[in-house]
Amino acid sequence: MSNDPYKPYSQSNPEPRRRRADRGSRQTSPYQPPVQQPQRPVYQPDDERAPLPLNGRGSLPPLREVPAAYDYERHPPQDVEPYEDDYEAPALWPKMLALLLVLLLAIAAALYFLVPKDTSGIMGTLRGGVAGVVDGALALVGIKEEAPPKLIKFETPLTQSRTGVKTVFTFTVDSPIEGVRIMDEQSMEVKGAVSAIDVENTVWTLTTVFDQPMSSILRAGMLRDNVWYNSDKTIAFSAEQPTPEPTFSPVPQPVFVPSLTFTPVPLGDASADPFMLTRTETPQPLALVTPSATPAPTQAPTAAAALIVTGAPASDIIIQTAEPLTLPEMPVTQEPLQETTEAPQETNVPAPAYSPIPLLTLTAAEKQAAKAMGITDTVYQKGKKLTELTRTEPLNMPGPDEYVYYDGGVFTFRGDSFRRNAAFGTADMPLKQLSVLWKAPLGSIRTADDTLYGVGWTGQPAIVKWAKEVREMMNLNDEKKAVSVLKEVIVAAQDGKVYFFDLNDGLPTRDPISVGYPLKGSVSVDTMGRPMIGFGQAISKMPGKTGAIGYYLYGLIDQKELFFINGRQTKTQSQYSTNGAFDGTALFERNTDSLVLAGENGLLYTLKLNTAFDFLDKKTIDISPEITYLKSKADQENMSVASEASVAMYGKYAFMADRRGILKAVDTDTMTTVWAFDTGDNTDATPALGFDEDGSLGLYTGTTVFTRTRKAATAYIRRIDALTGAEVWKYEIAAKFNEDERGGVKASPVVGEKGISGLVIFTVNLTGDGEKATIVALDRKTGAEVWKRELDNKAISSPVAVYDQAGQAYLIQADEQGILSLMDARTGSVLHTLDIGGKIDGSPAVYNDMLVIAATGKDNNNLYGIRLE
Repeated sequence: MSNDPYKPYSQSNPEPRRRRADRGSRQTSPYQPPVQQPQRPVYQPDDERAPLPLNGRGSLPPLREVPAAYDYERHPPQDVEPYEDDYEAPALWPKMLALLLVLLLAIAAALYFLVPKDTSGIMGTLRGGVAGVVDGALALVGIKEEAPPKLIKFETPLTQSRTGVKTVFTFTVDSPIEGVRIMDEQSMEVKGAVSAIDVENTVWTLTTVFDQPMSSILRAGMLRDNVWYNSDKTIAFSAEQPTPEPTFSPVPQPVFVPSLTFTPVPLGDASADPFMLTRTETPQPLALVTPSATPAPTQAPTAAAALIVTGAPASDIIIQTAEPLTLPEMPVTQEPLQETTEAPQETNVPAPAYSPIPLLTLTAAEKQAAKAMGITDTVYQKGKKLTELTRTEPLNMPGPDEYVYYDGGVFTFRGDSFRRNAAFGTADMPLKQLSVLWKAPLGSIRTADDTLYGVGWTGQPAIVKWAKEVREMMNLNDEKKAVSVLKEVIVAAQDGKVYFFDLNDGLPTRDPISVGYPLKGSVSVDTMGRPMIGFGQAISKMPGKTGAIGYYLYGLIDQKELFFINGRQTKTQSQYSTNGAFDGTALFERNTDSLVLAGENGLLYTLKLNTAFDFLDKKTIDISPEITYLKSKADQENMSVASEASVAMYGKYAFMADRRGILKAVDTDTMTTVWAFDTGDNTDATPALGFDEDGSLGLYTGTTVFTRTRKAATAYIRRIDALTGAEVWKYEIAAKFNEDERGGVKASPVVGEKGISGLVIFTVNLTGDGEKATIVALDRKTGAEVWKRELDNKAISSPVAVYDQAGQAYLIQADEQGILSLMDARTGSVLHTLDIGGKIDGSPAVYNDMLVIAATGKDNNNLYGIRLE
């Protein structure tokens, strides 16, 4: 309120305005307004004016007359300090709004730059929203122009399926996406379960079941940033109603399998092929010997049994029989087997001059005769020593391309009876790179001396595409039993278990087989596709106990043990070496239903299995083996007869090597040594066979640096004439000694085909300073070095060759630090590397564009499914 005594009070607010300090004072009585004078008082001079009463109480002073105009000279305006109630603070909301905006921008930046793209949950949702706004803004101003995703592969195992059967489509994209879809020709979406199966979100699957018959061109689509991108990849797919069960022919149909014989052509006839194929229409029985304990059925069953004839397409020849069959032949499946078309040879690669693989007769070179090498052979059959063996049914191992009864995958270590490679099918790799599709954990076990993890040497998985009837009778998980054309990965691990996984997604297909003692070798699968496997044991001494040790045969219908080969000396088994382990991998010989195997006890086994496989009624598999074995030794220490390498075989001849370095060919008709060769030191790498275009057969082998070449620090790689045992060429390479036998050639070689048909490729460990490995590609005929590449780390894992449809070859090598190198197999140049972050001792297996390999280590003991892109 102004102090001017001449300023009148407002009639509307007679009470004087109090200061904030006065408002808090307590009043004893309410304010009484002053009594108003009936008329304006006469103006009084200032000095005659009475003082104002305290607290604004009392009578009002007389008021002066209001001048006609304000006298600014006498009463200039004064700056009056406002009351506190009149003070207006500056507005804070602009600052708060700015602070809030800065905070929101900071949060958005943290979500965009710090939160990974593939994060799930609330954070992933928030990050996706922010990314959409930011990327859209950047794209709008031209700062960021992200290329649309590109679909590399769109595939499914079969393009013809049946209604009610689960079908899995796989998408492989060059960059991360958020989802996939499939559209048919009518632009209708195929509904199914969509999932990303790699951490980068570049490999996706869509799983669906067609309820109704359909036939359409299916097109793949990809989702990124809420935008669908259509690709040019399509699949012509059809789903049909299941075919009704066939009816029996009332009369059993005769079955004739032509036998092939080879007639040598006179040398003077230069125009003819070196081998002439003649056909004799001699009926060959398909049935195997059935154990007497299994009675023959008295009446025909209610369903037909169908068999696929060797050498003919599965859809062309079907044999119907009127009785349950206990045969090695595969029951036909209504799902067509995937055919692999052999690609044309490159122009610089000569085509073979022969069509069928010839039959051979081995004759030892003078220096390689068993007698000249001091070989002593003793044959045992059914536990009894024989003076002479005569087989009523001679073994006859097919060539490598006919090793398995049908094109079904990788059935044994290094793929076939020639041990050339471990890859099935072809793989087109437009990106020339490797990526992890899935990984599955394995276990560990404590032994008397150490703890073992994952998969050790040789540790190669088997990959098997099962027939429909076999898949349905096995104890698979329900969801995996329904998978059309299941491809099962089977691997023996050091924790004493055999594991089973789906190649497509790495999920378990069934419970593992548990032996309880470490397994180090590779799994071998029956070549007829019957549910039976074999695998070897490595160690029997465990903390507080010592168990049996040997080789196991298991049935996969119920995962029960079928037979056990004891590796130790018994009353019915005589041997030189006391080591009962089996690091080598068996071969199944389907012509006579036999098994061929060498052990670290130095014995070469052949088992007549006498398999009874009832897949119609009882759905059982059983064997009744008859064992014949060879106990053989040169002038060497007893323990040095141990064989860690697997046996290679062709026809009736088995090729094996031992710890001393004695390489030999054995005639399995008589179980006697035909020729022998002293390689100079321990031979762990499995010898491999390969035909040349002129029909000659080479045997490729390499040594470790162990007892006999320790001082020389040299590993030897050789080609041996498989027919005579004579050395064709020798290649030397410096390598360091290692007490664990890891120096030199520990890995098995690749015998080249197609684009590298003139090469053999070896991996040599502990070369250079002893901390690395070297890959050498040699000319198969001359042994000349074609290319050499030194790796950054040690390596005992066997290399694998992969071929595309044009015949171009790629080599994949894993090392002890977990790095997989993809190379051009013709030049050795590295195209891509993949680090799985764990030690690798085991070897890989490849099925088309999928590679499977396992790690061994405390921090990483996983099995990996790796896509070849």
